[in-house]
Amino acid sequence: MAVEQAFEVDAICQADSVALLNGWPGEWADLVFADPPFNIGYSYDVYKDKKPYDEYYRWTEAWMAACKRAMKPNGSFYIAIGDEYAAEVRIIGQKLGLTLRNWIVWHYTFGQNTQAKFSRSHVHIFYFVCDAKDHTFNDEQLRFPSARHTVYNDKRGNPLGRLPDDTWNEFPRVCGTFKERAGWHGCQMPEGLLARIIRASSNEGEVVLDPFAGSGTTLATAVKLGRRYVGIDISPEYVKQCQARVKEAAAVRAGSLKHEPAEELDWPVLHEEALVQLYRDTKVSVESLETIEPARRCFVLCLKERTGKVYDEQAVIAKLQQLAQRAVLPPGTAMARNNGKTSKGNGR
Repeated sequence: MAVEQAFEVDAICQADSVALLNGWPGEWADLVFADPPFNIGYSYDVYKDKKPYDEYYRWTEAWMAACKRAMKPNGSFYIAIGDEYAAEVRIIGQKLGLTLRNWIVWHYTFGQNTQAKFSRSHVHIFYFVCDAKDHTFNDEQLRFPSARHTVYNDKRGNPLGRLPDDTWNEFPRVCGTFKERAGWHGCQMPEGLLARIIRASSNEGEVVLDPFAGSGTTLATAVKLGRRYVGIDISPEYVKQCQARVKEAAAVRAGSLKHEPAEELDWPVLHEEALVQLYRDTKVSVESLETIEPARRCFVLCLKERTGKVYDEQAVIAKLQQLAQRAVLPPGTAMARNNGKTSKGNGR
């Protein structure tokens, strides 16, 4: 496909990503997130996801090299891939001179059902950087209360909590009944997962690239978090839908920034989303947060890092209780299902 589109930030382009990226200037992306076709036979609207091994391998080399070319020298590169080509992505990354910081496994609920083998319920996420010593990693925006706070009531725990492990099980797959579901793309990533990556490896105002924009999750999440973006997809329909989703995300961010609370429990949408994800990360009941002082104090400090606002401890508990009443909090860990009678630690 010929390259006919000039380089522009805050845009979603309909094009072949390899040709387009190689025709643009280099070294402008702070963060790349790629969720390419896995070559497992899935039919997208204009692309059949089934190539011979050698062809798919060469194509993977080509798009990874094009993305690396677009990255700044201190950029970060995350790639989601299935079992079939995880080893190949690792090797290609090494050949390109990328440093692997983590081999993350996203373990999700609602895995694909199978009849003749164990059901698959994970995706690999490779976290590469161009420079092992010079890169962005905002650890303070990722932390959450550890078991020292939530189980052992230990005031010696790190006041800002702990970092996530490299196995992520806080993000269920986006299924058809989920409110987040866009409904026009079969392989939608959860916004919470992308928010963790974007918070970790970029800062406000920096540029996030997604060379396979698909359902638009990367771009919409980037906009909500105050990043700039570039998206590319070969499908005209996906590009159109992504543009609408990004426009909606921009409206959510604008509304949150201008939000003037009418009462204590009236929070900006983005702050509610940050609260829910922090609660999902922490994996305890509202009752535990309410009654265990170190857990509550750490939770509020972590929320401040994610929202930029200092909320009163009791206001946070009251907001969690409200969200539980509305069944917004994830089930199984909270008052949302059993009035907070269960408390489980997270092992640290």
